[in-house]
Amino acid sequence: MKSSVLVGSLFLLTGIISKAQEINFSLGTQFHFSTFDIEGALSDTDIEPGAGLELGIQFKLSEHWSLNSGVGYAFHQARNSSNLLKGSQTTVDSEGEDFTFNYQISGYSETQKFNNVSIPLNVQYEGSGVTRLYVKAGASYNLLSNARQESRASSLTTSGYFPRFNGTLTAPAFAGFGTYNDIQFSEQDFELSNSVNATFEIGIKQLLAHNSAMYFGAFLDYGLNDVVDSPVIDGTLSFNPTSPTDFVSNGSFNASNGNSRQVEEAKLIFGGIKIRYQFGTKAPSSKQ
Repeated sequence: MKSSVLVGSLFLLTGIISKAQEINFSLGTQFHFSTFDIEGALSDTDIEPGAGLELGIQFKLSEHWSLNSGVGYAFHQARNSSNLLKGSQTTVDSEGEDFTFNYQISGYSETQKFNNVSIPLNVQYEGSGVTRLYVKAGASYNLLSNARQESRASSLTTSGYFPRFNGTLTAPAFAGFGTYNDIQFSEQDFELSNSVNATFEIGIKQLLAHNSAMYFGAFLDYGLNDVVDSPVIDGTLSFNPTSPTDFVSNGSFNASNGNSRQVEEAKLIFGGIKIRYQFGTKAPSSKQ
């Protein structure tokens, strides 16, 4: 069934391209802000800046309509935070003694960074004149890679319950028990699934000499699918037996919240501005 759909789509695309009046190329840059639309235990999400490059190809079907595709590369950042997180972990200390590691994190924030190779496919409508309005709509397939997260906390309070002694330790600090302030956790990798996004762009096309044009537009890419793909690790924080004061932040995309993921679903959303130079277009004429 999938093969039939793919073959049919290729035939349809080939038929559209064969009717193209012109084939134009473009090179552009984008400046954007990204966020994840998250369902789960986290309280706040924020947008973070990023940038990218795009190579485009346009199959012009008529004076006003065209089919557009290409490939783009972008660097993305997103951020989430929580005022208070609590949890526990069954682990061992530096001497191999079993205990329950309890923690309370205040002012937790996390920044996700990842790369995106995007393949867009959209339809463009443009008006007339040397300076003209254009609108593009369609979809993009985004291959997300090299995802990593950096996290920090304003304070962390830890303790350890040792069942063999039926006692709880709240000190010493060098053993990983106590209160710690302004903590920067080590960077960790995590996994993201690829994202399918609905795309929309609107802007101004300025025709230039020598069969070229400039595009100045604003765009929005809205994620249609869940991109969470990391294996679940118990809790936001893990105890490090070999270095007790180097606490390991597992990251919100890896962590569990009781019997479920801390981040149950995340959809990638980003938008900003694009500037593109296109060559191969028709020169302005008096009929426009």
